[in-house]
Amino acid sequence: MITLNGTVHRQFFFPADPLTTMIYFSELSRIAIHLPHITIVDTYTDNRVRIRYQTVELGAYTINIYCDLDLQVDVAGYVIQIDPLAGCPVVEGNATLNATTGYGFYTSTARLTPAEDDGTNIDYHFKFESKLERPRGLRMMPRRIVDRIAQGISLGRVEEIAEGFMESAIEGFPDWWAGQKRTLTADWLAAHNGTAPATKAGKHG
Repeated sequence: MITLNGTVHRQFFFPADPLTTMIYFSELSRIAIHLPHITIVDTYTDNRVRIRYQTVELGAYTINIYCDLDLQVDVAGYVIQIDPLAGCPVVEGNATLNATTGYGFYTSTARLTPAEDDGTNIDYHFKFESKLERPRGLRMMPRRIVDRIAQGISLGRVEEIAEGFMESAIEGFPDWWAGQKRTLTADWLAAHNGTAPATKAGKHG
């Protein structure tokens, strides 16, 4: 087996006030496209999706990992939480000569606080874990090589995902914002029980 277990903690600046930032990141089916190496393969609802992580390691071995995700927003606390979605059929593990496919678990927490210039500080924790069968081409390789692949995915790849996600999300924000109604904040809060958080919206609100 190949055991993957990666954790990342990063802090980012986002160029919008906390409420607008929370609204922007509150729809999983929209923001998941910004995750490197990840594709949405099923959309259950706007905030419940199945994703596939795919990458090629050592230039030859394809890794496929499926995860089911559920996004929840704590409006008053300015927290966006993504957890494994329960009740979905697990993808059974299998391996070929140069590929392996399995099921994984992804969890992330983003805490938003006001920053200078009407921006937002995002404190981001991200954890990913999975157990995969070895591709047949790796079964005769020394354990240290297999461990190197696992370490590369667990450490390097999760950092790529975290950094790449935020870069892509920031790049995509202006186009998203340009297409929003002036009533965006009021409409969104009304859809979330009309609960206005303590911090006021800034220039984007």
